[in-house]
Amino acid sequence: MIQTSFFPQPEKDEPVKIIRIDPSGLQPRKVEELLPDINIVPDTYIIYPTGGYHPFYGVPNTFPRYQLPIWPYVKRIKFSKSFSSEKKLNNARRGNLDTNQLPSQLNPTFHRGYFTVSLKRESTLVSIQYTRLKKNGEPIKQTNHKTKQATIHRLVATAWIPNPDPEKFDMVMHINDDPSNYLPENLKWGNARMNAKGTKRHADSNEQRYLNMVAKGLIKG
Repeated sequence: MIQTSFFPQPEKDEPVKIIRIDPSGLQPRKVEELLPDINIVPDTYIIYPTGGYHPFYGVPNTFPRYQLPIWPYVKRIKFSKSFSSEKKLNNARRGNLDTNQLPSQLNPTFHRGYFTVSLKRESTLVSIQYTRLKKNGEPIKQTNHKTKQATIHRLVATAWIPNPDPEKFDMVMHINDDPSNYLPENLKWGNARMNAKGTKRHADSNEQRYLNMVAKGLIKG
């Protein structure tokens, strides 16, 4: 894996300098340590630097890297004691998975332009099941953990990409502007100004607007 260097910033037309990273040197991290202010359920989630599958795994005609077990991934290591074996647990989880998703990892979902994972928090909420009644006629109350949607690329950067100035750089950027690529080598810390550099807020012409809408699948003809 590779990581771009942060300083000094390359001049225009100057090739980006890279620093080689040995994947074996990146250690798994507890997710609650990466998100100390979110109160994630402790000793439950581990993020690994490699060995996972991308959400595009199994999708035909993708770039080869999406079919390889090279991606960072989050694994839930603690579950309800009602499951007597990991096999029974995985069988139960498969019923909630989409095509090609794996029960051995938290499979990211696409949310607001980025891949995210859902994490349980220590805080809980109580919901009243009015359609399910006790023998005395009272509705059943169900207690569930609150959840946090965490972007996988920010978890990866927080775990293994050094932030040279946390007060100045509060945003994780994709070096090649591909939000589907959350490999450590494609991430760096930046800010909103840096992230907006070189982007176009509006299409320049009706032709460009049309092509943009075609690319997004909005044009049906």
